[in-house]
Amino acid sequence: ADGFYSITVPQGSYTVVVRNVGMVSETKKIILYSDGKLDFLLAEDIISLKEVVVESDRDANTSSMQMGKSSIDMRSIKNVPKVLGENDILRVALMLPGVKSVGEGASGLNVRGGNADQNLMQLNEATIYNTSHFLGFFSVFNADAIKTSELYKSGIPAQYGGRLSSIFDIHLKDGSQNKFSGNGGVGPVSARFTLEVPIQKEKTSLILGGRTTYSDWILHQIPTSSLSNANAAFYDVVGRLNHKFNENNSLAISYYYSHDKFNLGNDSAFSYSNRLTSLQWRTIINRSLHSQLNITHSDYNYNIDYKQIPLNAFDLGFGIKESNVKWDFNYYRGAHKFDFGVQSKLYDLNPGFINPSGTASIVKPQQVQLERGLENALYVADNIEINPKLLVYLGLRYSNFTALGPRNIYSYAPGLPKDNTTIIDSTVYGKNKPVKNYGGPEYRFSARYSLPGQSSVKVSYNRTRQYLHMLTNTISVSPTTTWKLSDPNVLPQLADQISAGFYKNLFNSSIEASAEVYYKWMNHVIDYKIGSELILNNHIEQDILQGQGKAYGVEFLLRKRNGKLNGWLSYTYSRTFLRMNGATPSEKINNGNYYPANYDKPHDISFVGNYKFTRRYSLSTNFVYNTGRPITYPVSQYEFGGGYKINYSDRNQFRIPDYVRLDVGINIEGNHKVKTLVHGFWSISIYNVLGRKNPYSIYFKSENGVIQGYKLSIFGAPIPTITYNFKF
Repeated sequence: ADGFYSITVPQGSYTVVVRNVGMVSETKKIILYSDGKLDFLLAEDIISLKEVVVESDRDANTSSMQMGKSSIDMRSIKNVPKVLGENDILRVALMLPGVKSVGEGASGLNVRGGNADQNLMQLNEATIYNTSHFLGFFSVFNADAIKTSELYKSGIPAQYGGRLSSIFDIHLKDGSQNKFSGNGGVGPVSARFTLEVPIQKEKTSLILGGRTTYSDWILHQIPTSSLSNANAAFYDVVGRLNHKFNENNSLAISYYYSHDKFNLGNDSAFSYSNRLTSLQWRTIINRSLHSQLNITHSDYNYNIDYKQIPLNAFDLGFGIKESNVKWDFNYYRGAHKFDFGVQSKLYDLNPGFINPSGTASIVKPQQVQLERGLENALYVADNIEINPKLLVYLGLRYSNFTALGPRNIYSYAPGLPKDNTTIIDSTVYGKNKPVKNYGGPEYRFSARYSLPGQSSVKVSYNRTRQYLHMLTNTISVSPTTTWKLSDPNVLPQLADQISAGFYKNLFNSSIEASAEVYYKWMNHVIDYKIGSELILNNHIEQDILQGQGKAYGVEFLLRKRNGKLNGWLSYTYSRTFLRMNGATPSEKINNGNYYPANYDKPHDISFVGNYKFTRRYSLSTNFVYNTGRPITYPVSQYEFGGGYKINYSDRNQFRIPDYVRLDVGINIEGNHKVKTLVHGFWSISIYNVLGRKNPYSIYFKSENGVIQGYKLSIFGAPIPTITYNFKF
């Protein structure tokens, strides 16, 4: 992926053939005497007659050892029907087996029974804590600037850690070192532009990208006063400078910034931002040993500014900073490929603050005590080719987390619920003094055995630990979501997952078929007491419950990558259950029995298809069906003290209606002239063709002693969009 290759062969004469998609293949005859280096510079392929398809990793799904991994092709997502005109890799990821969200327009992913915070989302090794733009309808990733996007659901390699469920690893393009180019697009609510600038030929390149929105007009068309008076806007910028010092050393510096600001009904103004910086130094130490040093910094914060009533005006906010150093090594020796490295992360959290806004405000300033923690890890892994049929991956990662001061930690009476009345002591820790240590081994194992007929079976096992927890009492990631580090009162989460799969290529590898099953055990997962307060809570451990979780499922996938008709069909059956069975009644949910998680959706069917009528015209379609998520309903009410009291069902006993959506798109490629100023591409999409009012949630109100139920839908009609994309 980074242009490095190493081939060990005896002395002699060879013919080397180099191929890359969209480039002219090159063939060289060489005579090999001793160690040496040979670079290839390929010319861009101009296809003037019949289409030529050049493929790499044609049988990777059956021949590779990795399972539970999905790579999103950045070239193909432009043909996927899109909402509001944006190419969005996270929306495409939701069409993959085992990947879900709690509802339409919701932020965050739920992967194989995991909560949204159990996914490590990283851009060039830097962590992104909020991946949504525009109330959750867009992701923060500019698809035009992305080189690769890979999702690991199982068989997670040892170099990754810190989250229970998945790793979403995204890397930016390096930028062309040979020619100036650009691309972008204009849609109904947003526009984007990306430039690739060669600064020094064959040495230095720069890529710059940006997006912005002009979306207020669409909110003003919604016939709801709270939204028709709302405003929402976002922008993001990204840049990457890549320099090659010599044949063995290169440096890349990346920067990303995003900002969202919106208000609903002129009440409160919400804003949040991500700022990421990363430095990557790649070194070829010798032909067998490569290394990459990553130094990154992530900064996420949000603010709520309320000024409608000057007497109660306030500014409320939260922030988290993460500094990370990671040094990875790859060593090749015979039938072995060793990966090893070290990683260290420093977290600084501002869990929440509130200050008066304006001279007339009587709001009392408040600051939740700051948190700090240090997470370290060592890892080593070996890819072993035992024989041509059997590949084995053995990995071990050891992680350690230390909560640091200054902190004031409360101790509670054993056997009693945590509340203000059961505090028996408090301990004050000085700056950077160790408060609590956690840690342990994380085992990683995978194996692949090849079968006749272009097929194989794979198995994997991985243990993961998570020391950072997202706190939210909404069903989706929201701008008011906060995070919490592990400490003496909040334990790290732990998960073990086993999985197995069968993979087969059909019809001369034109169709890929796979089936995977998995089972996951989770410990110390988080849920909340009824009526919990998560914002500006100095005793947050009093509202948190920790218990067990289990998730299991089966995933089927049929994919056709090439030809006039291409796309994929997936089906997932999965279940996720939690159990909060504390020592006291207030620490139990549903009497300590297992109950469905908020994101438990047993059945999920996704279809993505694209049919090319000609080289210029194609038709695309998406179809999605999934079971409605669990919800808690009121089941009865009674009069008490001159009013009405409501009895609720067990937590998540019922479900909202099922979700069904069909999208259609028409794609019109530009002309195929070689000499033209701009190559254009039109995309016309209709989102939710059926006009179905899919429920995002069901809520209830008691009106004059009668409980009324209401359905909240994000879209209730087809949403047509037209987008013009260009490249030069």
